[in-house]
Amino acid sequence: MSVAIIGGLDRLKRSYEKECRNRGFDARVFSQRIPNMARRMNGVQRILIFTGTVAHPMVTEAVRVGKEQNIPVDRCHSSSISALKRCLNSLS
Repeated sequence: MSVAIIGGLDRLKRSYEKECRNRGFDARVFSQRIPNMARRMNGVQRILIFTGTVAHPMVTEAVRVGKEQNIPVDRCHSSSISALKRCLNSLS
């Protein structure tokens, strides 16, 4: 299953990807707004938003993509590795 992680801390990007890989998920981490984010999220099966460390325009774009492509959107306030583990446990 592929997961798009929206928000989070730049310095933890590799740790997010490693934790997802260890649990059998393919992760795409978007810690900052990038051009064509909606196109780059094509093919993901779940969107996870770290609401504490993300800009509001990124949230609205991620939710819009989720609605358009019928992708479930989960929200987590904290952007720590342990919070990511809890979110991934709820997905499996």
